[in-house]
Amino acid sequence: MGWMLVNSFLISLFVGLAGRSDLLRPVNLTFVPPAKTSPAALQAAQPPAPGLAQPPRKKDPDSLGVKLTAKSAALVDTKTGTLLFSYGQDQILPIASITKLMTALVLLDTQPDWNAKVTIQPGDFDYSGLLSIKAGDTMTTQEAWDTMLSGSVNAAATALARSTGLTRDQFVARMNAKAQALGLSHTTFTDPTGYGSGNVSTTLDLARLAWNALAEDRIRQAVTLKGVDFKTEAGDARHIPATDELLDSFLNAGDYGVVGGKTGFTDEAGYTMVLRATQGPGDIIAVILGSPTSDDRFQDAKSLLAWGFRTFEWTK
Repeated sequence: MGWMLVNSFLISLFVGLAGRSDLLRPVNLTFVPPAKTSPAALQAAQPPAPGLAQPPRKKDPDSLGVKLTAKSAALVDTKTGTLLFSYGQDQILPIASITKLMTALVLLDTQPDWNAKVTIQPGDFDYSGLLSIKAGDTMTTQEAWDTMLSGSVNAAATALARSTGLTRDQFVARMNAKAQALGLSHTTFTDPTGYGSGNVSTTLDLARLAWNALAEDRIRQAVTLKGVDFKTEAGDARHIPATDELLDSFLNAGDYGVVGGKTGFTDEAGYTMVLRATQGPGDIIAVILGSPTSDDRFQDAKSLLAWGFRTFEWTK
């Protein structure tokens, strides 16, 4: 298959205020993916075709947003790429474990054997993080995958990257190449876990990353697990709780639904999150960077999504 030009979904270049600061229309960008991008990954990266949907209409013109604790935040309509709310969108900030969404996309490109065995090694703990698994634990690739995405365990991410046969530097190079292919022009990765402060991005780049990542069934399934339980090859039971507390919130009940998301935390990044949720025909992504506490992070995401669903309406 020859080169394919992919229309941009949403990104750092926006033009013109459509009459107000919280309704911006994105420029359509094109880019040529690298030769190593698989056809399946390329197809998943394609945004909705232009003209198939209308931007949501603002029901309350006087509602300009919601007060948040985060350093930077954005709310984006997934059907049109319309930016519904943002501040600090030009800030390039540490993103912590949101990084693992890109790690997952690169892993999918390698077409892993989901039943293959992965053994956790002492070096897999170089990036610290949650200690829900131990050196010597042997699990399937699928169990390590769920542990990485649902439980945000750094050692699982490192072990999975190593299982590809690539060195860490080679794997990170693929992460950065894919970021460029997806148009994440303000995003840089330095490790597959997000632990390092060099893993940086903007809220608008992360909205696009989340949109692409959540187009993948395996990623969606993993990030919506409410916990992971398995036995290692040695027979030891492991329980890894999910880090996304909003799976048990109003956003995932009744007319609402959580499509998926990813949390993160480091001292440098503070508390971070991306979350895609739906209500009826509404389908939006919230990005939160730099909240001071975990509770603040979840409250920011809830408040922003609730404001979006309350303030805008979508044509069916």
